[in-house]
Amino acid sequence: MRAAFLHGVRDIRVREVADAEPGAGEVLIAVSAVGICGSDLHTYLLGNIGGVRSDEPIVLGHEASGVILALGADAPAHLRVGQRVAIDPAIPCLQCEFCWRGQHHLCLNLKFIGYFPQHGALRERMVHPARAVVPVPDSISDVGAALLEPLGVALHAARLGAVQHGEDVLVIGCGAIGLLCVRLARLAGARRIFAADRHVWRLDMAANFGADYCLNIEQVDLIQEVLRTTNKRGVDVAFEAAWVTETANQCALAARNGGRVIIVGIPAEDSFTLTASVVRRKELTIIYSRRMNHTYEAAIALAERGMVDLDALGKFQMPLTRAAEAFAAAAEYHDGVVRAMVMPQMKG
Repeated sequence: MRAAFLHGVRDIRVREVADAEPGAGEVLIAVSAVGICGSDLHTYLLGNIGGVRSDEPIVLGHEASGVILALGADAPAHLRVGQRVAIDPAIPCLQCEFCWRGQHHLCLNLKFIGYFPQHGALRERMVHPARAVVPVPDSISDVGAALLEPLGVALHAARLGAVQHGEDVLVIGCGAIGLLCVRLARLAGARRIFAADRHVWRLDMAANFGADYCLNIEQVDLIQEVLRTTNKRGVDVAFEAAWVTETANQCALAARNGGRVIIVGIPAEDSFTLTASVVRRKELTIIYSRRMNHTYEAAIALAERGMVDLDALGKFQMPLTRAAEAFAAAAEYHDGVVRAMVMPQMKG
């Protein structure tokens, strides 16, 4: 079978690799769709993410869906060959303190596909723990099933932000997760939603997802616009969904006294700066959101009921043989690309 390996910065190569057979408690999956996440782009552009560097070629990709081809021994009874599934990229140990608390995303021994040394989903077939696949209804497409993972990330952030009816919300960064934060804020009953980005097509999408004010940061002063519209009060909740270096502080500046700032993005430099006097005087609550936790059931319900349009995010699709082009399009912000999707079963 074929798999796409990252060999170094901006160096994606597709090559043949040996097939694997599922062992006890595992399933073999034909991968249908894989989204290229911002964290994948960190590794692609910088050679590392959060200081973790791959020492050898690695298969990226953790937003994925597929079809079960074979079941290993002891597979759960609810799984069957031919079943369409979303692939949960996180494999917690289920034995540590945090797993016992139900905080699987904080597991001390967490394995995460597409994150060194665990190979990811950018391949035609993969073996995965049976406990980490989630059956999806036929009403959700292959692309939608793969994008349940970023929807889960947005859901986790939304739960941390706890948007209440009538509150004002700011989302900085209108990639897939930022757009989903916009949509979830609208579903939660936010009064006014501000969305900020520098790309026109992303702001157009933000309006479609429920934003009231779509602010192009290259044309307006984001902070001044938020403060002017809120009569200098600021927003109740600010979500940072970009690459954090400057935007985390912008969230703090735009938040009201006693407001909440939820940081979802990952800084390229592995650090960012907040103006201490602003954070202190406003007595802000700053929360860093990590991945997701127990979100698939809710994500499936939202997608199945048409409350979130995941397919709208993943219209740019490439076969596995053109994975390098998909990464380049995502990294260079090609016009109209929100989430570049690699489709391993697509001919090309």
